[in-house]
Amino acid sequence: MNNIFEDSRINPNIQAGLKAIKFVKPTKVQSEVIPAFFSGKNLLVQAATGSGKTHAYLIPALNQIDFDRDVTQVVITAPSRELAQQLYKVARQLRDASNLPISISLLSGGSDRERQIEKAESKAPQLIVATPGRLLDFSEKRILNLSEVKIFVIDEADMSLDLGFLGDIDKVAAKMPKDVQFAAFSATIPVKLDNFLRKYMQKPERIIIENPAVIAPTIQNDLLDIGSKDRKNLLYKLLTMGQPYLALVFANTKTKVDEIASYLQDQGLRVAKIHGGITERERKRTLRLVRQGDFQYVVATDLAARGIDIDGVSLVINYELPKDLEFVIHRIGRTGRNGLAGHAITLIREEEMNQVANLEHIGVKFNFVELKNGELVARTHYRRRESRNASTHALDGRLRGLVKKVKVKKKPGYKKKIRNAIAEDARQKRKLEKRHEARVEKRRRKRKRVDK
Repeated sequence: MNNIFEDSRINPNIQAGLKAIKFVKPTKVQSEVIPAFFSGKNLLVQAATGSGKTHAYLIPALNQIDFDRDVTQVVITAPSRELAQQLYKVARQLRDASNLPISISLLSGGSDRERQIEKAESKAPQLIVATPGRLLDFSEKRILNLSEVKIFVIDEADMSLDLGFLGDIDKVAAKMPKDVQFAAFSATIPVKLDNFLRKYMQKPERIIIENPAVIAPTIQNDLLDIGSKDRKNLLYKLLTMGQPYLALVFANTKTKVDEIASYLQDQGLRVAKIHGGITERERKRTLRLVRQGDFQYVVATDLAARGIDIDGVSLVINYELPKDLEFVIHRIGRTGRNGLAGHAITLIREEEMNQVANLEHIGVKFNFVELKNGELVARTHYRRRESRNASTHALDGRLRGLVKKVKVKKKPGYKKKIRNAIAEDARQKRKLEKRHEARVEKRRRKRKRVDK
């Protein structure tokens, strides 16, 4: 395969810039996406985080900007401030390394809005990296003119869908020329997202980059059935039994993150927390302290799974399974990076085994473990238990013993005694299960009210 970085259609300055930042060999997504961009087609690209997709669209985007025209020609959206800031830095790095006279602006919440307005009004940025809300705000107030845009890139499109930003993107896209080139990049392409993109992309070129290893081979990926154990107490034991360099704990809601962080702090741990309810200034300060090594433990919502880069994570714990199971992959992927060893532990209960099966179906492989004498040891995988005779699968040790004895000839009424015992055991288990489900539903409704 020819090296796309050496393609004659790429500005020689950009080629020199790529070499300056040590980009010599393109990744698979770059080799497929860059030529497709040059064809002028609309693109729908499915590629995993870390596959090199950012430069796959930045290289052709910078390449197609007319330096002499002080109008906005390229717009890139990202669903979070952190992602937008990262993209902005990467775009500036490639521009500076290539010595290109291109103006680039970052438009995102949490930044000085008045300063952003002042810069946009004094000179139209040729390339904009923005969050959907701020981009819509500036375009509706006519601070930005999007009528000359050539390329519109929607990065992390599935995350934009999850966070409810497609409506903003729709309104922004309506202000652009009809012949604008659309490119959407996404780790997954749900049906709802696919249907939305069809409004702007007539028969787009679909590029799917298969991820051969869903979980990096450098990661020890464990699954721990907590049973009746206290979840927070178990978490504390897991965090302190091996002294991780940096541990990242994931929970689903802001309330749960606050609750876990408070508990761990009460146990004497120095804990940072990251979620959408924290101010931008406090979040930046927290991340700076984490990177300086001031914190060994971080509790976060999924914002950190795809929106924030934290180096040196040696342990990831999924305190609970996310509603969108795909996020398990992104969470676990925060450790074991750059060839370093990593460890991930997912806490589950018996009733969540179907979700575990769904994760295994998409290629997430787990080691089934239990905590014994302060260390994790292998235990029989739940699927082996399922293969046992159905009549003994859900029985405790006492009843299994009774069932085995039924094979021996006993006095009249013994079999009936066993059947009754089994029936009573099943009834009690159903009763306990219903109570547990009711408690879970009650907590879910309470969390829903709090999150509102």
